[in-house]
Amino acid sequence: MIIVPANTLAAGGFSVDNSIQLISQDSPRLSKTFGTPTNQDIWTFSVWCKRARLGTTQNLTACQSSGTKLTSLRFDSDNALNFYEYNGSYVGQIKTNRLFRDTSAWYHIVIVWDSGNGTAGDRMKMYVNGVEETSFSADTNPSSGLDSDMNTSGETFDLGNANNGNFFEGYLAEAVFVDGQALAPTSFGEFDEDSPTIWKPLDVSGLTFGDNGGYFDFEDSDNLGDDESGNTNDLTEANISAVHQVTDTPTNNFCILSQLHPYGSVVQAYHDGATKFVTGAGNAWRAVAGSIAVTSGKYYYELKINTASANNSYSIGWLSTNNMPSSIWTTYLGDINGPALGLGKGGTLDYSTHTANSQTDTGWTSYTNGEIIMCAIDLDNNFAYWGREGTWMKSGNPESGATGTGGFAFENTLGYDWLPAFGSTEGASGSSPHMSANFGHGSFANVSGAPSAISSAGTNASGFGVFEFNVPAGYGAICTKQMNE
Repeated sequence: MIIVPANTLAAGGFSVDNSIQLISQDSPRLSKTFGTPTNQDIWTFSVWCKRARLGTTQNLTACQSSGTKLTSLRFDSDNALNFYEYNGSYVGQIKTNRLFRDTSAWYHIVIVWDSGNGTAGDRMKMYVNGVEETSFSADTNPSSGLDSDMNTSGETFDLGNANNGNFFEGYLAEAVFVDGQALAPTSFGEFDEDSPTIWKPLDVSGLTFGDNGGYFDFEDSDNLGDDESGNTNDLTEANISAVHQVTDTPTNNFCILSQLHPYGSVVQAYHDGATKFVTGAGNAWRAVAGSIAVTSGKYYYELKINTASANNSYSIGWLSTNNMPSSIWTTYLGDINGPALGLGKGGTLDYSTHTANSQTDTGWTSYTNGEIIMCAIDLDNNFAYWGREGTWMKSGNPESGATGTGGFAFENTLGYDWLPAFGSTEGASGSSPHMSANFGHGSFANVSGAPSAISSAGTNASGFGVFEFNVPAGYGAICTKQMNE
């Protein structure tokens, strides 16, 4: 079962306010040394995660001694989940046949180690979104009473990596380690009573965590490894700062760049929490699109041009999913039957309808390296707006409603779904284009290194997302709470 891209499709319930954005190229680490356990042979680990990169080995948690002994929960490079105990060989292992490739949704994963259980098949368990995984490509039961490396005194617990390697790329929320109990997923989440296929989080603060246990909610931006269980088992942070705290959570799912669209290996859209676009040198068009499509309402995002030269062309805007051909990934947005809308760097808007492509609208403002482009779409009145560095082009007023002052009237009569989308030519003469999107996470990806927080947050009446410039009234981030509004 795949979680709907947002648990907030059902109203009410416990709200998760923050998550942590982990960026693998920065080698982020959250770790602590275990003390004396309540019970080394029984423990539970729970975490909510949203993947931003596929096809590489990424650990959600691990505990590794100085030798070969290792406890691990990870996504393997084939995108299966693998929970195992290793000591020269696999002495306990369950690896799913099911693959987890949805980068638009949050997964809730629970693993249980209970080696003293009299039923051998119950000594290791794994649950995803409230349902136990039972179909495995590898299935080895640990021996009765086998000590795991996890929860061993003096060993190092890692969250989001394995012994400073196999770094997770994406978002983690509500991470919990319980020492001394084998808990069911219903201790951490529940199915919504009105939408019974939606699994949503519960308040876990009242659990008994055991001596080595901890609860990490990532709500203290100055101490993202803070333990809220009452045990003060804080995680030590490395290459992590306040900029990595975001409001993309299991109860308010935000748009990122999707890896499910066939954009090709030459586009690297998976770094910096899937908010960064970069290609190699060349002269071909490449494009990416967002992970959440919208059909009604008013939405806003920002895009920063980090590298540009005379060789690069750009196309920034929106793409309909209803008639999406494979050629979108090798051409600019206006040159396909989409419909699609793409503002070029010279101030020309290229657009298409569902029957005709390669149309243009002139008189928009040009843009260049280092500038932030504002993109707004009104799907209630069918107007799109673009701005540059805080000023709307063509004296636009996105709040003007059906009059569409300064906006571009686009075809939406067939009730299309729309994705944020943008692209560029690969730069000739060795110039590689680089753009970073702010979908409300409050930062922009850099060419290298950690993302940079916005310089000064603009006003945002909806409160959904943190942006550089003022968000027009009635608009908000492409996230599920804004969709519900």
